[in-house]
Amino acid sequence: MAKKKKKKPQPGARKPSYAKGKPPEEKPAKKGPVRAAPATSGKGAPGKAAAGKPTAKAAGDKPGAKAKAEPQPQPNFNLVKKGTLEMKVYLILLVVVAISALVQYPLAIQDANTSYAAAKKSYPTDVQKFQQKYKTAAEQKTHASDKPVAPKKPTFSDFLLYQALFLFIQSALFAFLALNVQRRTDLGTPFLDKAAMSEATSSDFGDLFAWSIPFGLAAVALPLIATWITKSLGFIKGADFKKIAAWKYALSYINIAVGNEILFTFLVVSVLVWVFAKYHEKLRLEPHWAAIIGATVICFGYIYWISTAGGISPRLSAIGAGFLAISLVTLLGYLYWRKGLEYALLAGVIGFGLYPFLARLIIK
Repeated sequence: MAKKKKKKPQPGARKPSYAKGKPPEEKPAKKGPVRAAPATSGKGAPGKAAAGKPTAKAAGDKPGAKAKAEPQPQPNFNLVKKGTLEMKVYLILLVVVAISALVQYPLAIQDANTSYAAAKKSYPTDVQKFQQKYKTAAEQKTHASDKPVAPKKPTFSDFLLYQALFLFIQSALFAFLALNVQRRTDLGTPFLDKAAMSEATSSDFGDLFAWSIPFGLAAVALPLIATWITKSLGFIKGADFKKIAAWKYALSYINIAVGNEILFTFLVVSVLVWVFAKYHEKLRLEPHWAAIIGATVICFGYIYWISTAGGISPRLSAIGAGFLAISLVTLLGYLYWRKGLEYALLAGVIGFGLYPFLARLIIK
C-alpha cells in the first residue's frame, strides 16, 4: 500500500495540544461584573459552596464513569440571612438610614416649635369661639369633641415616634427589598462588601471619594438651576428660607437625598434592571439605561404629584421635579451602575448637603 503523504501544517497554525495527549487549552473566560451570587444556604458567604463538600459522589464510582451533578436547590427570595455578606451590608445600610432620619431633627423641631407657638397664641381665641357657639354647659358637653385641644409642646420623643421612626422603617423596608433584587443583577455594593469583611483599604476609600465628590458637585448643579428659575426650594419660599440657618436645611436635605435614593436609585433601578435583563430577548433594550430612564420618569411623577398636592403650580412643580429626578436618579443612577450604591449615596449626601448653602447665593 502506498504511504499517505502527511499534510503540511499551514503557516501560523498551532499544533493541537491533544496530539501530545493533553486536552486542548481553553482561553480564560472574560470576567464579568463582580457581584454576590444568590445564596443557596443561610451560612457562609453568598454564592459559595461549603468547603470540603464534593459535588459528586466519590465512593463507589467506577473508573471512567461520568459523575452526575446533583441538582442545586433554587434559592428563596430572601438572601439577607444571618451570617451572610448581604446581612452585613444591610446592617450598614440601616445605620446610614437611621443617621439620615435623625439629622433632620434641628429643622423638624424648629418647624414644630413654630407651629406650637402659633397654636398656643390662637388657643384662647378658639376656646372663646367655642363657648360663644355653645353657651350652656349641656351644649358644650354634647359637643365636647368640637372643643379646641390645648396645644402640646413638641419634644424629641415626639419627633422620634411620629417622624424619624416612620422614615426609618420605610427606608429599611425599601433597602431590604432592593438588596435582594440587586444581588440577582450585575449591580453591586463593592465598597460595602469589602467594609463588611474588614477588607477595605485606603485606596478603596480614595476611589470612593474620587468618584463621589465630582458626581456630588454635578448633582447639586441641577437643583440650583431649578432654584434659579423658581426662586424657591420646592415647598420652601425664598423669604421663609432666609429665616432659618442653612445648616439645618442642609441636614434635612441630606435625609431627602438618602431617602429618595434608597427608593428610586436603589430599589426602582435595581428592579427595572432585573426585569429588562430577564426579558431582554423580547424587549431588546439595554437593561441599565432602560432602568435608569424608567426610574427617572417614575421619580418625576412622584415629585410632581406631591408638589402639586402641596399647592405649587403645575409649571413650577414640573421644573422642580424634572431637575430633581435627573439629579437623583439619572446622574446618581449612572454612578450606581458604574461604581456601586455607596458611591451614589455619598455623592447625594455631598451634593444635597451643599445645596442650601449655595442656594443662598441665588435667593437674595
